[in-house]
Amino acid sequence: PIKGIPSKGAVSKTRLRGGLQDGVDVVCVSNGVIRAFVVPTRGMNIQKVEEVKEGGGVSLGWDSPVKDIVHPYYVNLEDKSGLGWLYSFNGWMVRCGVEWSGHPGDDNGNLRSLHGKISHIPANRVEMRVLVDGTLQLLGRVHEVWFKGANFEVWTCLSLKPNSTSFCLRDRVRNLSPKTHEFAMLYHANYGKPLLGKGARLFGTFETVQPFDEEARKDLPNWDVYQQPGYVAPGGERLYCVTPRGDEKGMAHMMLQNSEKDRGVAFEYKTSQLPYLSVWKNEDTESNGYVTGIEPGTGFPPNMRVERKAGRLATIGPNQIRDFEIKYTILNTAKQVEYVRGSIERINLKCKPPVLISDVLPKE
Repeated sequence: PIKGIPSKGAVSKTRLRGGLQDGVDVVCVSNGVIRAFVVPTRGMNIQKVEEVKEGGGVSLGWDSPVKDIVHPYYVNLEDKSGLGWLYSFNGWMVRCGVEWSGHPGDDNGNLRSLHGKISHIPANRVEMRVLVDGTLQLLGRVHEVWFKGANFEVWTCLSLKPNSTSFCLRDRVRNLSPKTHEFAMLYHANYGKPLLGKGARLFGTFETVQPFDEEARKDLPNWDVYQQPGYVAPGGERLYCVTPRGDEKGMAHMMLQNSEKDRGVAFEYKTSQLPYLSVWKNEDTESNGYVTGIEPGTGFPPNMRVERKAGRLATIGPNQIRDFEIKYTILNTAKQVEYVRGSIERINLKCKPPVLISDVLPKE
């Protein structure tokens, strides 16, 4: 037991045994209303967040063909020409970065593997804190470093207030190197059933929407509406590159609602911290992984050489800090969904509709 935890709250740690997940640590943090399963062995990724309800409630996550929470020991990120990340891809929140993120490929003679290394670096320090008001905070330190190269310290913080379906992610990235470095952070948040299904829809404050490729361009007018499993050919996917619009306080607001409009997840963050959004629609068969990724980031998914040329690549100076914060709220009634949808629509009434850019995002 940890002193100060509210009566309905709980914290537990489990070490998995067997298969590719042997030795993986999972920490479950619950405020009595929702619980989150955090994986320190995998860079403080969050495997899932779910309501604590008899018979189940809203759950954030998806059913990946990759069932194990794979230990980094078994993952070669450079396998399959840089696609090794996919051998362990599952879970709700997968951080991407820090030295690089995005699609694999050559970058000035260096192979950049898919979405960087941070989600395969075990945290070297994990702390549990209980604030005076009963808020539970799980913190972890992840250190991405190589000799005479990049040296990034990332402190992550998952914060759950008592008796609330809202929670907050706060990350602090510090460049411990004496040099200025390029860097990237992308929050690969993945949603499947029960939120995802035919007729589910993404709402938000959006400035522009651009298809990543020709396949996405074909369905650009319906980029924010989801289809049933198997809508695309096996292995197919569609990806849209979105520029969020901030409100008068610089906050972007978004919500994924289910087809029945009675369940959803809302989230908000500063566009100054995360100026780009990737919307990955993987309307593949359920056995292949029916999922959407709604991914705030410092850039778009192309390889770093493309992001650099486009002027989207972020930099951080010696000993400088960059903070990132995203607040999520699980919505479990039609009234809650309607309220958030109305709030977003009221913000959008003050602005022009998002511009749908028909040209595919340049890749070179």
